[in-house]
Amino acid sequence: MKKDDILKKAQYEKKDEREEHVKTKAFHAGWIGVSAVMIFLIIWRSIHNESASDLLMILMAQIGATSFYQYAKIPDKKTYLMGGVFSIIGLGLALASLLSQYGVY
Repeated sequence: MKKDDILKKAQYEKKDEREEHVKTKAFHAGWIGVSAVMIFLIIWRSIHNESASDLLMILMAQIGATSFYQYAKIPDKKTYLMGGVFSIIGLGLALASLLSQYGVY
């Protein structure tokens, strides 16, 4: 295939790899920022003897979704599967703690 044909094909697809890379990095940086703020709030709440079950549920759901997605795309890495399983267990424990605070469980 000639260089001109490759260029025309790439322009026809209208998929900019740089833009996709920047978008991926931006989402990654965003989740790091959100996770850092949530960890700060968890620590702040524990200092003031307040429950952080709701924040832990959000954090565990995010980690679980990320881990299971990575495992689906890269099934050779069992660490992603284990991370997902542990985060789902953490999510369940945080949910049980939250429900016990409201007298449901």
